[in-house]
Amino acid sequence: MCACRASRPTRAARPCVRSPSTWRSTGTMAMTRASSAGSATPSADRIIRLTAVVAAGDADLAVAECHALTGVGCMQGDAQGGSVAIDIWMPVAQCPGADALRTHLAAAGVDATVSQADQDDSWRDALRDFHQPVVAGRVRVRPPWVAPVAGMHDVVIDPGMAFGTGQHPTTRTALELLQREPVRGAVLDAGCGSGILAIAARRLGFGPVAAIDFDPDSVAATARAARANMVDGIHVRRAVIGEDPLPVAPVLLANITLEVLTVLAQQIAGAQGPDAGVESGAGRSSPGRTVEHAVLSGLRQHEVDAAVAAFAPLGLTEAERMPEDGWASVRLRA
Repeated sequence: MCACRASRPTRAARPCVRSPSTWRSTGTMAMTRASSAGSATPSADRIIRLTAVVAAGDADLAVAECHALTGVGCMQGDAQGGSVAIDIWMPVAQCPGADALRTHLAAAGVDATVSQADQDDSWRDALRDFHQPVVAGRVRVRPPWVAPVAGMHDVVIDPGMAFGTGQHPTTRTALELLQREPVRGAVLDAGCGSGILAIAARRLGFGPVAAIDFDPDSVAATARAARANMVDGIHVRRAVIGEDPLPVAPVLLANITLEVLTVLAQQIAGAQGPDAGVESGAGRSSPGRTVEHAVLSGLRQHEVDAAVAAFAPLGLTEAERMPEDGWASVRLRA
């Protein structure tokens, strides 16, 4: 899930994406140059692991702040004894250090015990074991080292570069609901993250797709993933919801927080004129056209009703909701 927001994360904010299993992955995994087989990792490529132990109630904010400081992602463990461990891997040259992370979290109001350790190359094998294909209907999100399966719409995402690898319930359920849409028109993917929904939409016959995100790294990740998947018809740009003009398409995909979804609904309601169409090779499609179908995700189950209410002024009503592990996605239609 991409937290597509313009301001600094607050306690109400949630991180970009999380997984429900033993580890929860979020943000961009730190990239390193792989060392040669059997050789030692050069000192410049040494990997550092920072571990921050925080109260379970502060985990969401801590993850967002860790990403804000380091620019890379983390793996969040399940709560144990009221505490959560958050691990960050990054090259030593980019690592801010334990003291800097502790100070940064404290400034955000998070009390954390932070430690730092060198990592050997075994972490690469652990990541490969963790990142297995995710199947949602006819869509299969897989890392590049896993072979394709005939008859599936593969979305290949490199966990080393991704802002989400499809493992979080909000991504899986959004993919499921997307496949139940009766139309195959132009799409706005608001908060594109690593590009999973945008690429899946093109694989399923939707398009063109306008993919936006407030994070330049997410914009770059989506563009890179589209090229790697050899998918055209995805137009990616940086935009801040609530501040920048947004295209409006008949189909809306938004895997973001409730707060930002509410702002998005208000902005779409006021969208009109030449900026309202999704750009394509033939120009803008249906200027001023309103959203006819939407898949909203990034929601806790208790937030779904509020999200549906936010989009009611657009003439959209709930068609289906899909809960999983305390999270939920909802499909709306005109």
